[in-house]
Amino acid sequence: MSRYETYKPSGIQWIGEVPEHWDRKRFRYCFENSKGLSITKENLVEVGIPCVNYGEIHSKYGFKVDPEVNELLCVDEKYLETNQSSILSEGDFVFADTSEDIEGSGNFTHLVGKQKIFAGYHTIISRLRVKSVPRFIAYFFESVGFRNQIRREIQGVKVFSITNKILKDTILFLPEYSEQLTIANYLDDQTQKIDRLIANKKAQAEKLKELRQIEINNAVTKGLNSNAEMKNSGIEWMGKIPKHWEVNRLKNSTFINQSVISEKTSPDYLIKYIDISNVNSMGEFIELQEMEFSEAPSRARRVPKHNSILLSTVRTYLRAIALVQNPDENLIASTGFAVIDANQNLFDAGYLYFQMISHILVERVIANSEGVSYPAISSTKLGDIKIVIPPKNEQAEIANFLQKRTTAIDQLIKNIEAQIDKLQELRKIKIYEAVTGKIKVNAYAETTA
Repeated sequence: MSRYETYKPSGIQWIGEVPEHWDRKRFRYCFENSKGLSITKENLVEVGIPCVNYGEIHSKYGFKVDPEVNELLCVDEKYLETNQSSILSEGDFVFADTSEDIEGSGNFTHLVGKQKIFAGYHTIISRLRVKSVPRFIAYFFESVGFRNQIRREIQGVKVFSITNKILKDTILFLPEYSEQLTIANYLDDQTQKIDRLIANKKAQAEKLKELRQIEINNAVTKGLNSNAEMKNSGIEWMGKIPKHWEVNRLKNSTFINQSVISEKTSPDYLIKYIDISNVNSMGEFIELQEMEFSEAPSRARRVPKHNSILLSTVRTYLRAIALVQNPDENLIASTGFAVIDANQNLFDAGYLYFQMISHILVERVIANSEGVSYPAISSTKLGDIKIVIPPKNEQAEIANFLQKRTTAIDQLIKNIEAQIDKLQELRKIKIYEAVTGKIKVNAYAETTA
């Protein structure tokens, strides 16, 4: 790709120079803003007028929403009578006005199609007032140059909010209509190619994760000897197990939540805190927080030991489960975890961990959880879950086998995830370069906007 002949300073750090002939425009002069419906989740129904909601903007739609393609929840038709300003038109943009992290600030979608549709709660509707190609604008909104304008201004700790003023004060750079169209067509082509590669890589990673679970499930419930005589476990969801294995409840064969930090702990005592968000899907600890005890949340009370298993008892669908090894003395876990310690007379800690992360056990935890938004399992129901107990020497063999197998698979998954990260970064670069004029796009035929 070539560059334009002449450039001018954009005046924005994250954008740098832009082509000389591109117009600098404030958002407020390009868009008319309005609010989505003032409703709650309880107002959403299966049949009615489709509705775009902020949570789905963050998690589901991405770049665009098409009622013909995307499944949308609805609101009652009665809202048509009094909420005309919340009805979207083709090409309208919808911003989520709150986010749980800075990265999600500025997340949006734009409407494709002419079907009548509402914007829901916690949204800002932005309708173009100038002749522009919505797809070009969408790519600009997705670019780091635009997102950083928002991130610089937002405020918050656990929730980050975008105001009308923040949006209206952002700056866009607009080439003429035909050039916008050419750039949009180019980016459609480039991002679709990258998205296909990413989808293929994600599918590969998912297959490896499935293989990992199959290996774990088979080993912790059937053992390593394929010729072992089997018996009915007496557990409907477990099926047959080796004849010489035993079955017991978790509460009778492990120690659960035995140790908590004293309430008399010095206020300035520095703790290292593990919350559920600090455990990833691979059972690894990420971004642990250090804080004084006086500043720690009230749920910072569990004290794990070496070989303790942390199992999330709230939002159990997150499958936040980790094995603690050689912890710092000041390591404290949230009461959102159950801390499970092996009875050393019965269990090899490594084997117990693999059994607790097996799909068959995790599904029992989820099945025994109560609640919709934040499903949780009580300590009583957790303790009542049945587990299998092979002889300890056999447990150690299974644990060693699974440690080698999962380590190898995990490395393959990490390699693929690194490739995905590079592809996603390439996608961002291509969008940034095109919508800020760092490259001159002139090889893509015009189509309809």
